[in-house]
Amino acid sequence: MERSELFIKEKILGVKTKAPRSFIIGTDWWSDCDDVVAMHILSWAHKEGLINILGVGINACMEYSAASLCAYLESRGLFGIPIGIDADATDFTGIAVYQKRMAPCSSGIKSNFQAEEPVKMYRRLLASSKDGAVEIIEIGFSQVLASLLESGADEYSHLSGMELVAAKVKKLWIMAGKWDEQGGMEHNFNNNARASVAAEKLCRMFPCDITFLGFEVGAGVISGGCLKDSDTFTAKAMLDHGSENGRSSWDPMLAVLALCGDEQAAGYDVVRGRAMVSAKDGSNYFNCDANGTHLYVKKKYDDGFYSSVIDNILLR
Repeated sequence: MERSELFIKEKILGVKTKAPRSFIIGTDWWSDCDDVVAMHILSWAHKEGLINILGVGINACMEYSAASLCAYLESRGLFGIPIGIDADATDFTGIAVYQKRMAPCSSGIKSNFQAEEPVKMYRRLLASSKDGAVEIIEIGFSQVLASLLESGADEYSHLSGMELVAAKVKKLWIMAGKWDEQGGMEHNFNNNARASVAAEKLCRMFPCDITFLGFEVGAGVISGGCLKDSDTFTAKAMLDHGSENGRSSWDPMLAVLALCGDEQAAGYDVVRGRAMVSAKDGSNYFNCDANGTHLYVKKKYDDGFYSSVIDNILLR
């Protein structure tokens, strides 16, 4: 049996006997198709009973964002998942290539105006969850999470955003940064001023553990081409993006890492310390500290191992 298949059976499928872990997912759901592949993996895990997706927040706003995400989740058998969107986040550069195809298929949300305000959605979902029970996956920009931390008491909780996150969230898993050099520059942190300011706040303020998967980890890992001949929204999104033969695996790798819940078992070494981001340009820095609450991951194995893990899940 291949090592990747052993990984899936022992570290992901093996947790089916436990209660499913609760996740809120943040995504830019924007110009790249790796978000779609990641959502394919996470929706599979939800259907398998490995996790419970409480809601999905979109942090880059384009015309068909909310409707297309709703249609995608429905195509994967997930109906009624709450969706929030930052309607002000229209200043990220890029062209949406797959959303227009998906949007008309939604039986739920038809426009961005029907999606929830994202900070309120996060607060509502966290307030109704058990203490320390929620994990957050972020595969997009950081401004919704930063705004959550700065939020005040509301109808859902008397706690501030910082207090609510500290009480309810176990961990943040985030695809962001470039950690193989000091001053690294990566898209989710430095796309524009909104992204950089938010990233600085997130790293400085977030009160729980954070694991970062950086640009350097996923760039050379190509996955998703195994779906090329399938009649799925995932395959069509990859075709629309021009990546029908596979795409760099930043977001899918983060999804699998979060599903495993254990960096070492998922095939990574870790560097522990404290991450910092410049609000001016989004450059990232890391101070090593054995007692730090931040980790970034480094691959233990060759790129083919991680590609095989992802593709094996996509083909299930």
